[in-house]
Amino acid sequence: MPPEYDTGLELLTESAALLDLAGRACDSDEDAERFDGLADRIRAYLAVSRPTTTLGMPRIADDASRLTEEAVVHRTAAAGHSHIRVLPTS
Repeated sequence: MPPEYDTGLELLTESAALLDLAGRACDSDEDAERFDGLADRIRAYLAVSRPTTTLGMPRIADDASRLTEEAVVHRTAAAGHSHIRVLPTS
């Protein structure tokens, strides 16, 4: 049977869950806050990460760069759809 490999995102998800458990087991409130804070930071990173790319490459979520129908330049007036698109300059 071939060995199983976890993705980096799976490892981070598991790490955040274990940090939560460690935070709940702490006697010190300060230590618990540090574990919880780190788990929250990992989850925030995962929330903007794409599962299909290498770690460290966040998803581009800028709505200003999304194309609208007005930004599409059709080759002919009769064409309703086209693969040619023009991005706004600002």
